[in-house]
Amino acid sequence: MTTCSPVRTGEQFLSSLLGHVDCQAQTIGALGYQTLASPASPISPVLTALLTIFIALFGLRLMIGGTPRLATSVLSVAKIGVAITLATSWPAYSTVIYDVVVDAPAQLGAAIARPTGLAGANQDMVQRLQQVDNAMGRLTDLGSGRNDLVSQAPAGTSPDTPQRAPIADDPAFGWARVVFLSSVVGATLGVRVTAGVLLALAPLFAGFLLFDFARGVFAGWLRALLFALLASLTTNLLLGVQLAIMEPWLSQVLQLRQAKVVAGAAPIELLILCLVFAVGLAGSLVLLLKLAFALHIPIAGAEIWSTGIRSDGSRALEPLSPRAFTPTHGGDAAPSRAAMVAQSLMSSQRRSLRPTPSPVHTTARTVEMAGGPIVGDDLIIPTFSQNLRRTKPRKSIGAAIRDSRK
Repeated sequence: MTTCSPVRTGEQFLSSLLGHVDCQAQTIGALGYQTLASPASPISPVLTALLTIFIALFGLRLMIGGTPRLATSVLSVAKIGVAITLATSWPAYSTVIYDVVVDAPAQLGAAIARPTGLAGANQDMVQRLQQVDNAMGRLTDLGSGRNDLVSQAPAGTSPDTPQRAPIADDPAFGWARVVFLSSVVGATLGVRVTAGVLLALAPLFAGFLLFDFARGVFAGWLRALLFALLASLTTNLLLGVQLAIMEPWLSQVLQLRQAKVVAGAAPIELLILCLVFAVGLAGSLVLLLKLAFALHIPIAGAEIWSTGIRSDGSRALEPLSPRAFTPTHGGDAAPSRAAMVAQSLMSSQRRSLRPTPSPVHTTARTVEMAGGPIVGDDLIIPTFSQNLRRTKPRKSIGAAIRDSRK
């Protein structure tokens, strides 16, 4: 059992709280997965039942004469392998998914922040956030100096200029620190703990990969993990930008107050800085959520099976393929134009190889096929050659003229 360090009060409050949250998230993800993946977990019988149903349906389709395509068979075997691996193998799951979601944001954040000079997603950032919180506490104790008798006006201003404050100094300092701590802890806790819960429930979501009607749930789980990864990376970068702005500002204001110089604008400025970054952090998380769930993850459709039985009772060598049919008035389906043309060419070739029929027995007959009006070799066209006798004698034009003069 992993024991996380307790949260301390005072000058170590923020750093200890962030460390405790991160420890709890990793513990939930790792130990939760190992607990659910064990044979004694309540998820194990459910996954076994889903695998049994999937294999039984596959075998039932084979028994009733269905012929699966090669791609469909390979895909079915791959789905079984992926589901079993995600649900039972911690080494494979840890390498492929867990380490990517947990460690990749910190590594990517450090790689991006290093050239820009921002704080990386490591212990250094946590300590710098704690230092900013401590500086805000000291500034709150010193105040703006507006009401101190020993404090002097800043350089370039008249001592007689009235100093009016739209918001009192103490509420402004207090709310600024509340917003700062809430935004930092809230974003970190929401992203990290959510990722830990999703990682722990992997054995449950792996079973949804097997069936087409439930595969959208598995795709949603992948999208949620993608959101957790991107949100953690964005949170680290935004906190790095906030540190880059607030650290020099707090250092300057503290120097003024230690020199007994009035900093009348400091309360409002500090509150604005904390509010702006809190709103920006929330807005970025919303955009990332929409981006992650707008991503289309290809999901294979229903499996295509063929009965493999022709109308004459023989078994087809190839699985049936979708054909273009057009509805007729009788409700039956007519063959496509390409099929009719191909059938006509084949009928013409067969007719050319047949002996010329007798004119007495030459007939034209059409047989209605089950698929619709198909042009075949049932339509026999008589040949107009010397086999046909003339009913009148042949008479030339000259003979007709001579007969007319008589």
